[in-house]
Amino acid sequence: MEQKKDSINKCSIFYLFHTNHNSREELEARLLDYMQKHPELTPSVPAPPPDEFQKIMAEFNKRGSKTIVRKQLKVLHCFNFVIHFFQKIVFIFERRILK
Repeated sequence: MEQKKDSINKCSIFYLFHTNHNSREELEARLLDYMQKHPELTPSVPAPPPDEFQKIMAEFNKRGSKTIVRKQLKVLHCFNFVIHFFQKIVFIFERRILK
């Protein structure tokens, strides 16, 4: 009976997620330890030119294109507004029904 239960657990999707997550954490921990022991192997990232980001954003604004982050924030704001609106309506009806 126990062997059957163990085989079921090993085939479970939750078990697979859990073991995959644990093995990934162990791998990242070993990689971090190795990189700390051998700092000469990690390449140093070159610094970007000064005002590079401002130049890119100025070019975006000049062309009139919107970044994806701005669009995503607008969609998120609209979605939150709609959800809040419906929650408010449900709350009002709930209070009237419970009175």
